[in-house]
Amino acid sequence: MTKDKYVISKTKRYPYYILMFAILIWFVAMEIFGTNERMIDMAADSLIYSGSFTWQKPDGSTESVDVPGHYSIPAGETMILTTTLPDDYNAHVIAFRSSLQDVKCYIDGELQTEYSTKDTRLCGKNSASRYIFCDTSSADAGKELRIELTTYTHRYSGVINPVYCGDRAGIWVHLFEQHGLETVIAFFILFSGIISVLFSIALGLVYKSKFDIEYLGWCMIMGATWMLGESS
Repeated sequence: MTKDKYVISKTKRYPYYILMFAILIWFVAMEIFGTNERMIDMAADSLIYSGSFTWQKPDGSTESVDVPGHYSIPAGETMILTTTLPDDYNAHVIAFRSSLQDVKCYIDGELQTEYSTKDTRLCGKNSASRYIFCDTSSADAGKELRIELTTYTHRYSGVINPVYCGDRAGIWVHLFEQHGLETVIAFFILFSGIISVLFSIALGLVYKSKFDIEYLGWCMIMGATWMLGESS
């Protein structure tokens, strides 16, 4: 590549650098001077389910367990947790995170919600992690809540994540407050990656040349997708 062509090539990249710099300045300015939209004060303690859980073992014995917690059980064995909802219970939902686990929730012996991808996933043994919401009401006060957790991955066998109860929107706000920074960064990287790819393709069409910045954009998109999955 000659010196003249190199100079022209650098000139073609200036619009991209200007755009990325403008995005960075906008992001920093909004973080410093923008209105705080997360002023809702939702104490975590008010959302954590305060009842005690009992582990019903396959041999018929029971054991009181701490939630959250991690207990030693063989992969593939279903862990059954039960608790009696308080007499003054009036929450709209019970929520918790599935860590690569198939989940079933029963209230008073009746199946309320179920999560499993065994009939839809193309590969793998376990369902993807996600938050499970079981609808409840004051009519469920004093009834037994039963949660069944099944995983075929030894690392997550016996994992019990925090159990929340309350309003669905309030729980989501609390979860966002916990993972909001990672989510915001992930969306920023995703947006920057998409802009990089589109801008590189557009410049390539105009100047009939290939810009390596497109590969960086695709890497940013893949990294942002991974971060979004982890932040939930």
